[in-house]
Amino acid sequence: MKRRLSHQLFLFMLLVSVLPMLLIAVIGYTSQKEELTRQVERELRQQSSQITAETSRYLEDRLADTRYLAENDMLRDPFSTATEMREQLNQFLDVHTRYDDVFVIHPRGIVLTDAQSGLYGQDVSSRPWFQQVLAGSAQVSSIYRSPLLDEVVLAFAAPVYDENSELIRILLPIFTIQNFQDDISGFIQNNDAGYAMLMDSGGELLSHPDESLVLEEAYMDEAMLAEADSGTIVTTDSGELVSVAEMGNFPGFEESWYLGVAADEQVLQTPLMNLMISYVAGFGFVLGLLIISVYWLAGRLTDPIRQLVRKSRALASGKREEEAFHGNYREMMELNHSFDAMAQELQEREAFHRRSTLALESSDNGVFAFDRKSGSITLWNRTSAFMFGVPAEEAVSIDDLMIQSGAFRQLTDQVSFNSVKEQQVTLQAEGETRVHSVLTAPLPTKEQEELLVMCYDVTDRQTAEQEMIRSEKLKVVAQMAAGFAHEVRNPLTTIRGFIQLNHQNGTLMSDDSYQLVIDEIDRVNTIIHELLDTADPDADNGHKVTDVNQVLRDVITLQESQLRSRGISWQLMLDPKLPEARVNRNKLKQVLVNLVQNAVEAMPDGGELRTMTDWGDGALVIGIEDTGIGMEQPVIDRLGTPFFTRKATGTGLGLTMSFRYVEEMNGHMSIMSRPGEGSLFTLRLPAAVSERHAAFSE
Repeated sequence: MKRRLSHQLFLFMLLVSVLPMLLIAVIGYTSQKEELTRQVERELRQQSSQITAETSRYLEDRLADTRYLAENDMLRDPFSTATEMREQLNQFLDVHTRYDDVFVIHPRGIVLTDAQSGLYGQDVSSRPWFQQVLAGSAQVSSIYRSPLLDEVVLAFAAPVYDENSELIRILLPIFTIQNFQDDISGFIQNNDAGYAMLMDSGGELLSHPDESLVLEEAYMDEAMLAEADSGTIVTTDSGELVSVAEMGNFPGFEESWYLGVAADEQVLQTPLMNLMISYVAGFGFVLGLLIISVYWLAGRLTDPIRQLVRKSRALASGKREEEAFHGNYREMMELNHSFDAMAQELQEREAFHRRSTLALESSDNGVFAFDRKSGSITLWNRTSAFMFGVPAEEAVSIDDLMIQSGAFRQLTDQVSFNSVKEQQVTLQAEGETRVHSVLTAPLPTKEQEELLVMCYDVTDRQTAEQEMIRSEKLKVVAQMAAGFAHEVRNPLTTIRGFIQLNHQNGTLMSDDSYQLVIDEIDRVNTIIHELLDTADPDADNGHKVTDVNQVLRDVITLQESQLRSRGISWQLMLDPKLPEARVNRNKLKQVLVNLVQNAVEAMPDGGELRTMTDWGDGALVIGIEDTGIGMEQPVIDRLGTPFFTRKATGTGLGLTMSFRYVEEMNGHMSIMSRPGEGSLFTLRLPAAVSERHAAFSE
């Protein structure tokens, strides 16, 4: 056992030691490799830029040579013989040894003479450079395979004028592409690192050390050429690193040529291989020393670790071993102390778990947990067993509970276990209906993903709240009763007067009097109907298309008597084009009655009440504004909280009910208020039609 543990410690410590060393070696090698690669790329870019500049100057110089030769007096003399001109050409070639030959051409394109080739009488008028020279400018021709010389050549052409500025001849110095390749290769500072090449805009080789590839092969496609020209070092299929730069144009040169410098990637890897060898040798030496040291240290650590193993076994069996620790290292002593602290913490956690389980088991709320993946029940307290009628020993899985308990099926039909919000469900069992509030919370563990479900019986609490809300409604109705009596008495007095007058006169009622009596009776009926709606807004729970302006008028009609008696003036600022809303008319009226009643009570010494409607963005806006005592921000923040009120006889449920009704109608209510200045309650309700539909309906 001791030897096996020693080997495990040895391997572990060796691995822990080797990995950082290996990581350092890899990082060091990688960084130096990247630096070397960047250096090579910089050198290639510098070489390509330098060669491009040198080649441009080289071509300008050769074109200048051609222009200079075109100013030769003998060549400008229209009466010079072929022998005299050939003598001048040979003198030029003796000085400029890079040229292979010079041709003198008639403006009609016929070769008059040359220095070396003997092509007298040949027609070159079809060459692409010929027409440009006839136009009067010296030109660098494109690189092409001459059918007369059967070689790839680069030519320079310049017009020759006599004393009267008449074009009499064309000079054409040429040299082979191999000479041109030798010249541009000479611009490379280190020929061992690579070679130069020339390409056209399509990537076809115009100049290359291997002359057989010139005008025969595309070294790279246009996409790769564009990438290389942007400054990127590209790697070709043959494994070469290439840097490319485009040559700039100058008078007489309008070709799209690209000069590239290529280097063999394998040749450049030699420094990297040497670097790798040095790293491996150093790493091997350090590794040998490390193996010896780690093996010795692993043996010294065996005994303290074995003692910890004994303590672990004792702890697993539920016991605590109090054996004094024997160790020679401070770290091992700290490890032992940490182990003892961990053991103490585990025992405390186990005791806490037992207490928590006991608390959940004895709770009056239904609590259960299950594994999301397998559906198996992991917790089922006694209240859950009572609620769903399934003992804990039979509550095995969600699927089994769905079969065993109808109440549990009702729960799963109404609850989304993926929601973290509080949900309310109605369960029926043994002829009794109970309302429960359900909360879910995830309990993630390493082995499984559990979900904790808690069910609270809120039936009695809801019943009490409904009674309090009913009391608040009746209180509002009672406060408006005096005004209703006054409003009903006025029409009744009118009706009685007309009937008494007709009775005394012994005549029948006139049509005008009859219509007036009918109107007064309708008015009484309307007031009584509004009173009944206010007393029981829950009679109709459906959302219907509703004229919000009319609802506001009805509410103000109910409050007119109270407003007059308190010295409060009112304004109805209603948008005549306001679209209808899909809401519960009775609940909306109850909300508005509550807000108007609160506004009235906020103005004990009189004031002004303004009711407004507007709309936009697909929503109706209702404003109830007063000039009363106002409220401070802490009070505003608590509005809507059940049982919060500043009134001596208030229940604190009026605004709570109003907020709930507005939310049920998919609306929103906001409050603005300043102490001593008044308050503004704003309701936003969804319109029954869109803005576009409303605009068309106008």
